[in-house]
Amino acid sequence: MLRKRRFPVLVLTLLLCDSGISAQSLPVYEVAHVTSTITVDGKLNEKAWADAQPGGAFVNNRDGSRSELQTEARILYDQRFIYFAFRVVDQNVWATMKRRDEHLWLEEVVEVFLQPDSSIPNYIELEVNPLGTMLDIYLIDRRKPLHYESWNSEHLRWAVQVDGTVDGKDGDRGWSCEIALPFEDIATATHLPPQPGDRWRMNLYRVEQKPKVAELAWSPTLQDDFHILPRLGEIVFTDRQVPKP
Repeated sequence: MLRKRRFPVLVLTLLLCDSGISAQSLPVYEVAHVTSTITVDGKLNEKAWADAQPGGAFVNNRDGSRSELQTEARILYDQRFIYFAFRVVDQNVWATMKRRDEHLWLEEVVEVFLQPDSSIPNYIELEVNPLGTMLDIYLIDRRKPLHYESWNSEHLRWAVQVDGTVDGKDGDRGWSCEIALPFEDIATATHLPPQPGDRWRMNLYRVEQKPKVAELAWSPTLQDDFHILPRLGEIVFTDRQVPKP
């Protein structure tokens, strides 16, 4: 949930031309149905995750250009949860915030924005840092959240695993994150659990601070702001089952 800053239209237009990114190009992810148990421990070692569709490279959010920072995400669902998995390559893992609902976006974090019905401006934002701290927000409109401490998902699950140390020093290899968001919190969805063919809007982000600042996105908003709802990509729930036999 980054602070909004102005970004001139002329500059944005030039960046679009230079990067070859169309203002209409939005990614689509097909979500498979997981038939085995997902243990939310951050390790991502279940076969179902290996069989899930890779989400594609994260790019620089402001202009859609390629990033040297490797980030991968995958998504699954069952009758109770939608699951998100992140793998982050990072030689310098850093975070300090340990209290739920702190302003995690000021440090290093991965984020999920989920809007089940594009005709209703409600959406959910989830952020997790390498220390395993969670920020969960329910927004009734763009940048209009319920007070952070007034809404916490009761049955939300999440975990991280760090290959290194969370101290802001070089020598790390990265970290992974796993999130299970219960469907009971997704009030605006047409069907719960979702049915094959249902389409929701979604975006995924990564904020990096050390050794230098980077703001990455699955679907770049092409502005210095993550809360651009028309730039959310799309997920399509399918009847494809994983893990494969």
